[in-house]
Order: sequence, then structure tokens, then C-alpha cells
Amino acid sequence: MGVWQVQSTLNRGELDPKVIGRIDLEQYYQGAATAENVVCIPQGGLTKRPGQEYIGTALEVEYPVGSVRLESFSFSVDDNYLLVFTPGYMQVYKDDVLQTDINGTGNSYLVTPWTGSDVGEFDYIQSADTIIITHPDTEPQKIVRQADNIWSLNDALIEYDIPFFDYNDADSPGTTDEVQTLTFTNFTNGDRIRLSFNGLLTDEIVYDGVDLGVSTAADMKKELGRLPNVQTGSVTVSATTALIFRITFLAQSADEWELIKVTPTYLKQATTWTVTPARILPAGKTRQERVWSATRGWPATCTFHEGRLWFGGSQSLPSTIWGSYVNDYFKFVPDVGYADEPVSATLQTDQINAVTAIYSNRSLQIFTEGAEFYVAESPITPENIAVQRQTNLGSKRIRPVTIDGITLFLQRTGRALYQFLFVDEVQANTSSSISILAPHLIKDPVKMAVKRGSATNDANYIYLANSDGTITVFNTLTSEAVAGFTQWFGVGDVLSITTVDNILYLLLQRTIDGSQALHIEKENPDYNLDSVVYTSGTDLTTIPLLGHLEGETVKVKADGAVREDAVVSSGSITIDPAADEVEVGLDYTPLIKTMPMNVRGVEGGPRIAQKKRILRTAINLYESNGVIVNGQRIPDKTIGVNQFSAPEPYTGIKRMFLPGWSIEAQLTITQTTPYGFTILNIANEVKT
Repeated sequence: MGVWQVQSTLNRGELDPKVIGRIDLEQYYQGAATAENVVCIPQGGLTKRPGQEYIGTALEVEYPVGSVRLESFSFSVDDNYLLVFTPGYMQVYKDDVLQTDINGTGNSYLVTPWTGSDVGEFDYIQSADTIIITHPDTEPQKIVRQADNIWSLNDALIEYDIPFFDYNDADSPGTTDEVQTLTFTNFTNGDRIRLSFNGLLTDEIVYDGVDLGVSTAADMKKELGRLPNVQTGSVTVSATTALIFRITFLAQSADEWELIKVTPTYLKQATTWTVTPARILPAGKTRQERVWSATRGWPATCTFHEGRLWFGGSQSLPSTIWGSYVNDYFKFVPDVGYADEPVSATLQTDQINAVTAIYSNRSLQIFTEGAEFYVAESPITPENIAVQRQTNLGSKRIRPVTIDGITLFLQRTGRALYQFLFVDEVQANTSSSISILAPHLIKDPVKMAVKRGSATNDANYIYLANSDGTITVFNTLTSEAVAGFTQWFGVGDVLSITTVDNILYLLLQRTIDGSQALHIEKENPDYNLDSVVYTSGTDLTTIPLLGHLEGETVKVKADGAVREDAVVSSGSITIDPAADEVEVGLDYTPLIKTMPMNVRGVEGGPRIAQKKRILRTAINLYESNGVIVNGQRIPDKTIGVNQFSAPEPYTGIKRMFLPGWSIEAQLTITQTTPYGFTILNIANEVKT
């Protein structure tokens, strides 16, 4: 007789190999040493990942990792689209159907300006019918949906909407001073005026001619210098005579301004005076230039927040953020400083922290290469904007995601997933790792996607497309202490992912009949194969529409039963006997390996380092068939291959005897047939 040990939950997923020594952690007894092609479920177990339904093949282009991309576009509850970006092109799928004759061109794609790795590096946001895409080397683009197959693409900004900036370097344009004169007639001591400069009024100025206008010139200089469209120290005023004033705008404030106007505010005596404004040619030319341009670079990141379009970082100003007018997304040039006018701020730090993402959550959040920031004020205005530094981790240039109001971002090394959370007690944001127990599964991801809990599944899933072609999945449900990582892979490499209408879509590079192909697929829990084509009818013997798997050996399920493998030829396979429902695709294998056994609660203390034998194991299954434990198949109707009737999924406990002694005493649980596979818990009778 041995001691029964029960692992009642597996919802901590796969644990890092370094955790093998932490038998003091409760998570040790809630996780697995390996969890491949499975996902955690809120009820505590692990279940086989969904199969993948074939949707289409992307355009034939050169596609190293980072040069292809999936994005979602949701116009309404009924109008959801999958956008497929490859170098120079964008394809549109609606309800898994490729849209053709885009904009009446006869093409099934929209021509775009992004080439090579640009596709993997641009930032993408959507509001209503409009997409904004930014890349530091390309002018921001605006894509507008007008109908399923009508999509316009234009530069989002036009020249006069771009604010100015004085870079004051060798590449800055040369300047010409803007010089204007005001010539007064019948001006009397004590007369009061205000100057109007490009629509902005100065405070009151009192004329004093006793000192030949010197004090009046000084007052003009002071008041003009206080206007928001005049840079500090860039205006001089001199009195040529007591009634002629020469006003000069230097360098960064030089421009071809409107002529200054003079408005009386109070007449000391009943005299009539006049003023003649004039410009001394040539007209002024400022040292300032458009803050974004082909020379200075374009905004790198973007988001919508509080009715503004926000840009974060550019090639020349990597640590600056800009917000548009409220409800006027493409205007960034301020006027008189009203609350709804454009805003900007530069992160004040001891090093250059280039913005990697700007994100809208409860507050405006700014992620950079070296630290994390946020803007506490709401609403944000030109007067109150203040960017506050919070933590000092730095983030990778991948757009964050949100779950339950918490922002998740990738640390700059691409090896850790962090949460950015506002803590009321300290009135600040904190960053903490949620991948501390499974960092080996975070492999420099190229894209993140999120799927939120639904009516049929309470759990939230965060998907990370790793640079090695695998997917890491984080399953979280705080109320049930679910926080587990698992890893997915199959035949081919995952290059990009997104969720459309809460369904995961994947862009995969597969080798088909010796050639590379880009498959677009989506998760489908009804299938247990990848790149699936499902066909239904009456007495089917020839299964078509398999051209994407030409020359490949495929798995076949007919009327729910596994048939012999087949080779796709001329885009089809033949089955015998006939069937009414056929699922054809590529196989993948789930694998669970338990943590090394530590017998707890017995005399003598922990038994982690002592040889042990699992006498019997009891696996609690849910709607499963063909489960294999340590190389032994649990008996059910899946024994044998060519059974023409589908097996009944088994739910309940299956017990089996196991041979052998070992120190680790681990179970390896897998499956080689495309059926259901859900492990709820494991009980082992252990002899030490």
C-alpha cells in the first residue's frame, strides 16, 4: 500500500525548470513541468487547445518574421474584419471570406506604403470607421472603411496641420528676421493701446514719449514676448523716433507674419491718432520647421484618448508626445491655448527614453525603452499636462493589451510579461511580473493579442506570438486564482496573431509540398486538427478544397471516427467507405508532464529526493478519448485506427497501474488521435 497524493488543479500551467527546487511554493503543486498544446481552464484542469480552421492563403511575398501581420477591425457588432498586411499590400476578410475588387480595381488587396520590416514595426489603432497607422519612417496613414470592399488610404496629416519646432542644429533652415514698423501720428503721452499679433492681443501698453519712446518700446517688447506664438527672447523693439517703432522677430519666431495691428483702449484726450504698419522686406523666415517630416522622421506610436489622437515619439524627438485638438484628430497646430487645443510634452528624465507605446486606459500611459509614465490629469489640457514617471523597467516595442482594466506590457528584453496597475493606496502605478514562474515561455514575442471571457468560457487569454514561431498563452481569472502559462505549436511557425470578434486568428508559415506558404487560420474548438477543411453532405467519397495542403499527408475524421491517413492530390482526397461529415487537417499533439513528486504530510518530511514508485494513477477525464499515460493507452473505443463509428467521449475517473521506481515519479500524459482531451485532476498512489 502507498500514500494517495492528489493534484486537484493544474491551472498554474507550465512552470519554469528552475521552479523544480521550490517545493515550498503552493504553485509547485498546482502546475506542470510541461504543458504543450493545452490551455488552463477556470475549473482547474488542462484541456487540449482548439484546432485551427483554414481560412485562406496570404499573398505570395518574401516574409521573414516581422514582415507580415494580422489586425482586427470592428466597425459594428455585425461588421468585423480581419486585415492581413504583407509588404506593400493589405487584404480584407469579412466572415472569413476574402473581399475582392477592392475599390473597383479588380484586385483582392489594397496597395500600401509599408515594405519589409515596416509591417511588423508600425503602430495600429482604430476608431469607428478610421484606422491610424504610424511608423517612424513613414508619414502617418489613415485608412477609412466605406464598404466591405471599399477602403481608402491617405496621408493622415497635411502640411498646415503639423506643429513647428526649433531643432536649432546644422540641418535647421536658414533664417531671415521678420521686421515690421509702426508709425504713429498725433500720438500723445498717456494714450493706451493693445497690439494684435496674428489674432492674439497683448495686455495694455501706455505710450510715453518723454524719453523719445524708449520705455514704450520696452513695454511693447515685454508684452509681445508674452504671447504664446512668440518664443522667449526672440523679439526686439526699438524707437526709431518717438513715434516710429521698429519690431524685429528673430530666428525661431521669424516668419512671414501678418502685419501688427494697434487697438486703442482708452483716450486720454479728444485727439485722433493714426498708425501705419509696414513690413521691411524681405519677409521673415523662421528657423522653426515642421516637427515631423521626411527629414526629421514621423510619429512612431499612436492612440486615441479623451477625444484626442495622440502620437508618441519620433526619430528626432523620441521622448515627446503630442495630442490633437479634441474631436479633431488631424489638427496639431495650437492657436490661443484653449483647453481643447493641441497639447505636447517631453519626458523629463536623465536619459533619452524613446517612446515604445502610448496607450489609453484609465489614464494616458506612456511606455518607453527605459521607464513607464502616465498622465494623471483628466481631462488633459495644454495648461495641466504633466507626465509622471512611475517604474523603471522599460518596454519592448509591442502594443500593450488590457485585461480587467490592467495594462499588460512586455519588458524591453522580450523575456517577461508585466502588469501596469494603479494602486489607490499609494496613488501611483506599479509594475509587477506575471511571468515570474514561467519566464522560459516568453521568447521575444512579435505580437500580443487578447481574448476576454465569454458566456461559454469565463477565462481571459493573452496570446504571445513568439519569435521562434510558437505561441505562449497566459490564462487568467483572478476570482478563481487561475494564472497559468502554456505553450502551443504545430506544423509550421506562427508569424502573427490577432482576435476578431473574440476569436483567435493566426498567420502561419508552413512548408507545403516543399514550398513555403502563408496560411491564415482561426481557432475552432469543434476541431482537433490544424489547417482544417470541413465538408458535409451525403455519402461523400471525394473531399475537395484541400489545395493548400497539396502533397501533404493529412489526418482524416469521417463521421467522428479516425480513418487512415491520406495524401492530398490535385486538391482532394478520397475516402472509403463514404461519410456525411469529414474533417481533414494536420495533426498536433497535447503533452502534460507533471512536476516531480514530493510526498507531503507523511512521517519523515518531504520525499522529493527519495526514490518513489507510482503504484496506481487515477486520471479524472472530461469528454476525452485516446489518452496515453506514461506510454500506456487508457482503454476506450479509440483502440484500433480504422473504426467507422465515432467513440463516445469519456467523462470520469480512469485508474491504471504503473511500473517502475524513480526519484522524480512523474507522469507524462499525451494523445495521438484527434479527439477531446481534458484532464481535470490527478491522483497517485505513491510508495516510497
